[in-house]
Amino acid sequence: MAVRLKNPASNQLWWVILLLAIAVILPTVCLLWFMTQAIENVRMAARQILINEYSRQIEELSRSLDTVWGKKTGVTQNIADMNATEVFASLVLGEPAVPGVVVYDDSGGLEYPLLDSNWAEPELPEEFEKAWELEFVKKDYAAAWWAYTELAESLNKRAYDILWRKATLGVARCYLKDGDSNKAVAFFSIAGWGRTTAQMSAREASLCARARVMFAETFDDPNARVPLGRLAKSAINYSPSHRGFLPMDSATRMFVLSKTIKLCEKSMHASEIKLQTNQAGKLLRAERLSAVAAQRYPNNALPCQWTVPGLCRIDASVDVYALYSRADNRSFLSLWTGDEVRGQFAGFESKYVGSDVMYEITDNAGVSVFGKEHRDDKPFLETTPGKYFPDWKVSLYLENDDIFERAAQRQITLYIWTGVLVAVLILAAGGFAGQAVSRQVKLNKLKNDFIATVSHELKTPLASMRVLADTLLEGNYKDQQQATEYLELICKENKRLTGLIDNFLTFSRIERNKQVFEMVKTSPSAIVDAAAEAVKARFAGGRCAFDVKAGENLPDVTADRDAMVTVLVNLLDNAYKYSYDDKRIELSVFSEDGSVCFCVSDNGAGMSRRSVKKIFKRFYQVDRSLSRRAEGCGLGLNIAKFIVDAHKGTISVVSKPGKGSTFTVMLPVSS
Repeated sequence: MAVRLKNPASNQLWWVILLLAIAVILPTVCLLWFMTQAIENVRMAARQILINEYSRQIEELSRSLDTVWGKKTGVTQNIADMNATEVFASLVLGEPAVPGVVVYDDSGGLEYPLLDSNWAEPELPEEFEKAWELEFVKKDYAAAWWAYTELAESLNKRAYDILWRKATLGVARCYLKDGDSNKAVAFFSIAGWGRTTAQMSAREASLCARARVMFAETFDDPNARVPLGRLAKSAINYSPSHRGFLPMDSATRMFVLSKTIKLCEKSMHASEIKLQTNQAGKLLRAERLSAVAAQRYPNNALPCQWTVPGLCRIDASVDVYALYSRADNRSFLSLWTGDEVRGQFAGFESKYVGSDVMYEITDNAGVSVFGKEHRDDKPFLETTPGKYFPDWKVSLYLENDDIFERAAQRQITLYIWTGVLVAVLILAAGGFAGQAVSRQVKLNKLKNDFIATVSHELKTPLASMRVLADTLLEGNYKDQQQATEYLELICKENKRLTGLIDNFLTFSRIERNKQVFEMVKTSPSAIVDAAAEAVKARFAGGRCAFDVKAGENLPDVTADRDAMVTVLVNLLDNAYKYSYDDKRIELSVFSEDGSVCFCVSDNGAGMSRRSVKKIFKRFYQVDRSLSRRAEGCGLGLNIAKFIVDAHKGTISVVSKPGKGSTFTVMLPVSS
């Protein structure tokens, strides 16, 4: 049973490190504790000063917001006595423009926009059904328009406006389907503009609006200005006192505005009717926004937390805010998109951008409107952004606590730098101690590896030589031939021992930086010839095919000839050792891209990728087993790499298991 003895020196080293750490850390901790208490007292005073200052700044910003939103609220006071439709257009197209409006009457009912309703269709006479069948079933358009015409004339006498308008639209459709667009345009005009009043029903107004759109779409010349201008005026006509006004519901109004914009943008007269097109665009966006709010709040029974006046997020699928206000007997919801509301807080951005203060503005629903997203830490200041923002919050956060330290006395800086200096000294001392211990461990490991390797590699040839020498001394051999063989084996082991000792001595000189090279211009062919001559006798003794290839007119290299011969001999010895049967070894030299390349290739065992990465490390051996066939101490390739690096060259290897290896040494051409 093996027993591992503890290293007393190692135990003593750990005790020294532990005592040193305690001696340094304990007083440092006490110092930092006293510093923390002093800093905290100074910070508390600085904190209150800063809170007071930022409260004053927010009050100034809030007053500016109150001024802006006060003007927006005052707009409704001046036009409260107008018709609800005119109020809508005046606010949307006026200055300052309101993105959307919902108007309620004195009883709380919805005045504008007019929401879609389930209109009751009038009972259609039998003649209308026959005309419908002729148009859509039999597709006899001539007979159909005649039937619609007779029906319209009879209805005109009886003043059934909706049925008359439907019949007139039928006449226009049949003319259009029959290819007579001029007559179709005429009847679309009659159906769209004929017999219109501000008191007509929304259902009939919808028919008129559809006829007006078809009038503009059917006109022979799509680029004509007259039909488009007529349609545009109709689309943006929100005054009941103006001729051609239609009391359209919300959906119909948006349909007409959308069609008007598309037709005007495609027209060659787009620049001439740009003003009407822009107004139609503003009104369309406002109608859409207002319809969303009106559907959510069809009467002024708003949530109880809404105050007058007050801006609140409405409960809808879009990002919309409403400013609730009253004037005379009416109440209003002035609508603003989230982007438009956020734009009003630019003063906070200019005030705090680039500072150490981060701010967040949340609305009445707790949604983050402006500034940094909601944080988990507690704000150091929280207030409201003005009287028009009930239940809104302005929260100020510190990006870091340094702002309090900078606002405090200069002692804080002194305390902090003292603590930092102590911490740096501790870390530096610990780092140096750790590096020293790490170097000591590596040095001890290297010494142990070196001693173990030297002992193993020297013991083997010495043991063999001793056995052979004892055999000869005792006379235990048959004849002189056997004695000669024993002497030759002793010489072989002696050469092997000499090579090992040379490697160890070279390694020792490298470690002590005592290796000196004599750099002179040398012929690459001379280096190759010397290396081949050094291994020629050994390679001739076994089954080994050894080829030497040298290019012609090779440029000289600046090198230590003997050192480079040593590199190639080490590479050739490895190729011989790891090529077991029918060895094929090749040594070649050639020039390429301003360098001279020495290549040693074999058909031996090869190496894995992992071994290729470590092959040039000291004492590394691919086969570490005790029964390995190839002897060596793992220093040959490390020495070779050191020599090549000293010549400012490179050494590389390409190898595959079972396929052999190719080592390439590249030296720069002598200048």
